[in-house]
Amino acid sequence: MVLSFLGNAQLIVVTGNIVNEQTGSALENVGILESFSGIGTITNVSGFFSLMLKPGNAEFVITHSGFKDLSKKMILHADTTLTLSLAPQINPKLKPKDAEHQKTAEKVEKK
Repeated sequence: MVLSFLGNAQLIVVTGNIVNEQTGSALENVGILESFSGIGTITNVSGFFSLMLKPGNAEFVITHSGFKDLSKKMILHADTTLTLSLAPQINPKLKPKDAEHQKTAEKVEKK
């Protein structure tokens, strides 16, 4: 009886990768939350994630420190693969010269 119940439960697998919009590099530890169900996960070192969700309306909220939050609404009908990019957050408190200095510092850190 339990097995027949599990057999009727249809779940959709949503997989994907999250990358830096500017560099294209994978982002690790990005939070992905499907807000209607409350189901979430984080990306691995390769920027990969996987969620099992019920079919229907979904809203993904993607967050990562130092990047702008992203929200994506969709209707899930079948297994889905997403590739999403996050834009780096620029500190609005910085003056133009400070922002330029921050970009230079980021380039030095990447080396």
